Amino acid sequence: MDVVRGSGFRVVPWIPLVDSHGIDRAYSLDGTGKPAMVQIKTSGSLDEVGRYHWTVRVGSSRKLDGVSMVLGIADPSGLPTGDIYWCLDAAAVRGLASKEYDRALRAEVYQLAAYPTREDKLSSYRFTRNDLWRRLIPGELLLQAAPLRFPTLEIDQGGVYEFATITDIMVGNRKDLLIFRPAFDIHGRDLLVQLLGSPHAGYLQIKGTGVIRGDNQVRVRVRRSTFRAADDFWIVMRLWNRRLGAIHPEMWLVSSKELERRTAHQRDINYHTLDAHLDPSKDRWADCRYPANELADVLRTALTRFRLAA
Repeated sequence: MDVVRGSGFRVVPWIPLVDSHGIDRAYSLDGTGKPAMVQIKTSGSLDEVGRYHWTVRVGSSRKLDGVSMVLGIADPSGLPTGDIYWCLDAAAVRGLASKEYDRALRAEVYQLAAYPTREDKLSSYRFTRNDLWRRLIPGELLLQAAPLRFPTLEIDQGGVYEFATITDIMVGNRKDLLIFRPAFDIHGRDLLVQLLGSPHAGYLQIKGTGVIRGDNQVRVRVRRSTFRAADDFWIVMRLWNRRLGAIHPEMWLVSSKELERRTAHQRDINYHTLDAHLDPSKDRWADCRYPANELADVLRTALTRFRLAA
């Protein structure tokens, strides 16, 4: 919350669904753009000369290039406290830490130590809680000011469609896609999918409906107040097929820029409307339609294209 409050609630924190790669949080500005990947270490260990100490496994540090390590202070119960953080990249950790073998962990570790106020080799990486977010978010993004508009929350079955989408991604995952959910949602982003080992990620807004209209038509509406078209932002449309009593085996993955282009003629000031059809031959969004069990492959391909274009 220090990162969130310090940014005036512009920074969205993302929580990994599975913690298997040593990444504790991701942070994005206004729910779009390259996310900052973060490993968090807290310490309540204060030595006789007034330094705090942190232990980092050497094996995990090798895999964290491009990931920031945030060091914090904890109280005796383990809860974060204090006004100071340290923020280092993997190269700084390797260069400034002492390396030793930890018998209890049965692994090589880096040992880091720092004073909370005095000058030492980590003092240039020390920040107050109000400034930490600026260290995590690239400066050029901060110049792109965007007004914050809180959405109107509605009671719906959104959770069903979100978890169906999470399941589809996990089924096709090869341990190369990291999936995050937002700690809170004020920007209309439901999932963050990161391609492991790259700076590329995509944001998904998941829209679902259980209504089939007229001649097998499917419609969802995307609120304009939480919509800002970007290369890394996609809309996922899911259908609960009441006739089958199950999630429809196909889904629609639509680029936000393509949605904006194809709905430019619409005059509704509150919503973009996406009308699809169960018959592919009648579906104007058929080019964005995929078997749900191939969602991971589709996202992987899209994120790989980001990497090739970079």
